[in-house]
Amino acid sequence: MPQVESPTQAPPAVNTDRFFEAINERRIADAEKELDTIRVILPPSGSTQGYLKALEGLLLTAKSNEDKYLYLAKMERTVKNFKTLRKDFAAQTRNSLHGEFDRGYFQALESYMKSLERAGPPEEQPANPRKAN
Repeated sequence: MPQVESPTQAPPAVNTDRFFEAINERRIADAEKELDTIRVILPPSGSTQGYLKALEGLLLTAKSNEDKYLYLAKMERTVKNFKTLRKDFAAQTRNSLHGEFDRGYFQALESYMKSLERAGPPEEQPANPRKAN
C-alpha cells in the first residue's frame, strides 16, 4: 500500500547547519555542495520540495549582488528580529490552510532563523578601522 503524506508531516530532520553557515558567510560553492547533499538525503514529497525551494531561494539571495529588493538583506539583523521572524515562520508551518509545499517552505525559513538566532547578529565593524583607536 503506498504511503500517504499526512497533513502535518514535516520533512525529516536534516542537518542544515553547514548550509546556513555557508550562506551567512556567502561561501557560495560550499553552500551549493551542502544543498546537493541535502537534496540526496530528503525523500521526495510535497513538504520536502517546498523545503528545498526555500533553501534554493536562500542560496540565490546569497549569490545576488543586488540587495535592493531582498527583505532579509534589508532588515536589521538583531536576535529580536530573528526570533520574531522565526515565530512567524513557525506559525505558517503549522497553518493547516497551507499545503504541504508551503509548510515545508516555511519550515526551512524557520530553521534558517533559528541558525541566525544561535549565531547572533553580525559583529559590528568600525566605519573606518584606522580611526578605531
